Amino acid sequence: MKTHLRSRMLRSCLYLLAIFLFCFSYWIHRSFGQPDLDQIAYHMNFGMELMDTVDPAVTWRFVRWCVMAPLVLLALLFYVEAKVRCVIAHAPQCCHVLFYRIHRWFPQLLVFGATTFWMCDVSAFKYVTADFGPDYFGANYVRPNAVSVIAQKPKNLILIYVESLEQSYTSRATFGHDLLAPLTGLQGTSFDEYQQVPGTGWTIAAMVATQCGVPLERMTIFDGNTQGQVMNSFLKNAVCLTDLLAERGYRNVFMGGASTNFAGKDKFLSQHHYHEVYGREEWLKSGVSTSDMNGWGLYDADLFSRARTKLRELKASGGKFNLTLLTVDTHEPEGHLSSHCAQRGFAGFEGVVSCTAAEVADFVHYAKENGYLEDTNIVILGDHLSRKNPLTSKLVQLRDRTIFNSFISQDAPAPNRKELLHFDLMPTILEFTGYAVKGGRMGLGYSGFNQHPLQPPKDRLPEMDKNLLNRSELYMALWSDPDDH
Repeated sequence: MKTHLRSRMLRSCLYLLAIFLFCFSYWIHRSFGQPDLDQIAYHMNFGMELMDTVDPAVTWRFVRWCVMAPLVLLALLFYVEAKVRCVIAHAPQCCHVLFYRIHRWFPQLLVFGATTFWMCDVSAFKYVTADFGPDYFGANYVRPNAVSVIAQKPKNLILIYVESLEQSYTSRATFGHDLLAPLTGLQGTSFDEYQQVPGTGWTIAAMVATQCGVPLERMTIFDGNTQGQVMNSFLKNAVCLTDLLAERGYRNVFMGGASTNFAGKDKFLSQHHYHEVYGREEWLKSGVSTSDMNGWGLYDADLFSRARTKLRELKASGGKFNLTLLTVDTHEPEGHLSSHCAQRGFAGFEGVVSCTAAEVADFVHYAKENGYLEDTNIVILGDHLSRKNPLTSKLVQLRDRTIFNSFISQDAPAPNRKELLHFDLMPTILEFTGYAVKGGRMGLGYSGFNQHPLQPPKDRLPEMDKNLLNRSELYMALWSDPDDH
């Protein structure tokens, strides 16, 4: 009896594992698009923290597809097995032998099939073999603190990250009109080909890449040498944009709609000299009601309203500053249309995109009209390409998808090339803000402004796609002391 019970429990566990893998893959595709194992592994580091900081709609979808659905399908599978067993009981003896052989090994075969499917779906083979490829990072990384940075005409900086904002949304042929017309109407300087490469495809990864010139790689799940490091520090040995600005007397302020605890964002911000940090928790403490927020946190209109107040405070202080903003309304899978946007006549996901573009543009117009651009430059960046949303079916038909970028200044320099990567933003923003970066190189990036003798190699995109996330001792050392290895 006990043996039969153990056998049935093992069978149930194997079935449940196989069904969960299929359902988990379905949930990822349905909610976020093509799964990225690096992103999955990174977020697994934060466990239950994610449940407290993610949009409840995303959590509910996970419960529905990855908890409830597997249990229902398991019950259905056992029901089908019982029905088939009844049919076989009345079949010829030869069918009995075949059925019980298949029945005995079916759970193992189903787990094998599910595991193989899942590994292929997330390109796990490339992920596993990354430990054995050439060290691209070690061969190309330039330590920012070893580069001479000379002040020429330093200005204040406003850095705006707009969630999932693609240049593709400007396509009139695709959408019938330019969804980003308020932003393109600003006529800022931009790079035609702001490309996405591995290790930059989600928000915190994009912030790390643009400010520190490095990709965000998985650190703890499959690497015992760094177990727990990411939970206690965040690239503590890396020198990032805000570290360099703080050294030069800047006050760094971060304001975002979502929780700063999500995915280790708070650790990154605090470790790299952000003097003030505002997110969902701070907005709640200030008196904002949860009923006035979306699933992630503060709507973009409310964020920019508070950003105007903070901008006035920073300007009145008389010191240099960097004000970094991060929006949330255009987050997948459905976006969040605020009542403010609805009152302005916007509707649907196209309306969310257009309204966010209008909110950003209104903030820039406010800065212009109040004279802030006399000593302040503005950088507007999509953090990464959009993932699964109601417009994905149209976006995937476009041949070349790039990320939106715009540099607003009274005396913006001309770009020195068309292509830009996340890593290039660190030296590019420094030079845009009024500093000369000797050689134009920092981290893995090359400045997109001014003329420098060294320009990015023409084959760096395919090379990065192949080898960027390979294991690198130098990269690991940015997270922990070399003696830890």
